[in-house]
Amino acid sequence: MKKQFYLLFIGMLLLNSFRVNAQFNWLVGGNATGGDRLFGSTTPFAVQFITNNVERGRVTNTGLWGFGTISPTAKLHINGTLGEDPFRVQSNGTTKLMVHSNGGISIGSLTAPSANNLFVNNNVGIGISNPGVKLHVAGGADASLSSGGFIVSGALTGENISIDNNEIMARNNGLASNLFLNHNGGDLIIHAGPSSAGGKVGIHTTAPAVEAHLVHGVGNGTTHGFRMANSGSNNENWTFYVQNGTGALELYANNVFRGSFNDVSGAYTSVSDIRLKKNIELAEAVLPKVLKLGVKKYHFLKNAPEDIKYYGLVAQEVEKIFPEVVYKQKGDDGTEVYTMDYNAFGVLAIKAIQEQQQKVSNLENQLAQQNERLAKLELALTSNHANQNLDFTDLDLKGISLEQNHPNPVDQTTTFRYTIPAGANAQIKIYDAATGMLVKSLIAPTNGQAQMNSSDLKTGNYIYTLIVNGKAAASKQMIISK
Repeated sequence: MKKQFYLLFIGMLLLNSFRVNAQFNWLVGGNATGGDRLFGSTTPFAVQFITNNVERGRVTNTGLWGFGTISPTAKLHINGTLGEDPFRVQSNGTTKLMVHSNGGISIGSLTAPSANNLFVNNNVGIGISNPGVKLHVAGGADASLSSGGFIVSGALTGENISIDNNEIMARNNGLASNLFLNHNGGDLIIHAGPSSAGGKVGIHTTAPAVEAHLVHGVGNGTTHGFRMANSGSNNENWTFYVQNGTGALELYANNVFRGSFNDVSGAYTSVSDIRLKKNIELAEAVLPKVLKLGVKKYHFLKNAPEDIKYYGLVAQEVEKIFPEVVYKQKGDDGTEVYTMDYNAFGVLAIKAIQEQQQKVSNLENQLAQQNERLAKLELALTSNHANQNLDFTDLDLKGISLEQNHPNPVDQTTTFRYTIPAGANAQIKIYDAATGMLVKSLIAPTNGQAQMNSSDLKTGNYIYTLIVNGKAAASKQMIISK
């Protein structure tokens, strides 16, 4: 019995010795374990790490590691105290990742960014392992209205911008949206440098040939083309439209066709369709007004003295004669300047030529009638030469001539010019063309010039004859007009 009790006692001591060795087999300075060993708790409690009797970290019973917190919520939860940097990663003594006490994060540098900001000291690659620039994104999909893009800014269910490797697209929850460039900002500069072959802008074309290349649809200038509009409340605008059929450049003002430039000659033609006109009437006489126009030669203020001068008219002068062709333009800034419709002078010239031609035709008719009367008068004078003391026999006309009186028609005075031989005796006799009666006789001096006052003659047609040494040498027609 004693032997059995002794054996039981020895066994209990050995068992107790095994338990003590199992609990304290981790030694300061290290252990030679000979294999994997366990460290921690086998009960549902956290394992705490302390120094100087202060907890420095713990592992919860669910396996969450916490530093600076007794209730970690992630696999690794670090909570730095005020003024303490919570996290740093180094490689060969060089900091590669740093979480600063202010909440800022530095990558590739120890430099502290401002609070809660991220600072990256080198390039960032998304979808690429060797980024070539500060932010390099690769591997995205082609942007579409519903998906795709390398970078998206904004909510997918609202307004957003999608950027892929060759386009920028504005979207709104799968639909097209407006894209604003530098909206409410400064100037938008596209490739500043006109000498370069690049930097061209294409609208509806992927191959712009010039600095600004617009390809518009087929229709008219109300819905297609290049439009310039004023931002004022009146919404005044002009549109340029290239005609598909003829190639003409058409102009529209506020959606109304105004004219076009011919694609071959460059000639501009403005609208003149009777269907677009009203209150049509014949124009009054313009010839007297046209004769008052003063054509000038001038320089503009910016010209140098040696520059060639321009031919033209002065608007303020023309306004007094043809106010319909002069415009006093008042700009949006309040400045005023005169402009003039030079094209209208072509129409005025046509009207003036028509009036002048009518005068010429009337004079031609009068001349024909007067020539007929002159023939009759000469016949009458020939038959009655004895009574008039005229001799129409052959006369040597060498050295004798008679010019048309000037002015003609005659209002007050007129001058007769002629040539006669030296020592000749000459007179100028005036006859009524209608009756053939002699109404006036003038001495014709040898200096070749004689003047007449018409105050004693009635308005009408007359024939004047140069008489040399008693013989009729030449005759001309004269008109008295008072």
